[in-house]
Amino acid sequence: MDEKRVTGESNKVAGQVQGAVGDLTGDTKTQAEGALREARGTAENLVGQAKDAASRLADQTADLAQDALRRGRQGLPGADEVYRRGNEAVRPYTQDAPLGALLGAVAVGYLLGYLIHGRR
Repeated sequence: MDEKRVTGESNKVAGQVQGAVGDLTGDTKTQAEGALREARGTAENLVGQAKDAASRLADQTADLAQDALRRGRQGLPGADEVYRRGNEAVRPYTQDAPLGALLGAVAVGYLLGYLIHGRR
């Protein structure tokens, strides 16, 4: 749990108490400060909830990616070796002429895009 949720909830309760004290004493300034503090606490709590939700989503996404990678490796058992060999074959050329490798990759990407989407 994000600490913003805890501090937000405590500020919300403190604001409610401060507002109640203002109600009892008839002090409008204390009432307003209590309402403001309560609103800030609520907002802070919501930020903490959003952070928690984002963290859970990131964890779920990482789990899904790991699962997809595992299933891919099971479905294509030799893919890691093919990737390694291809990487070793291309590495000397890209190290010797990085600009040429970049331009070649751009040209291949453009050609693939043209072939897939055609002229419109």
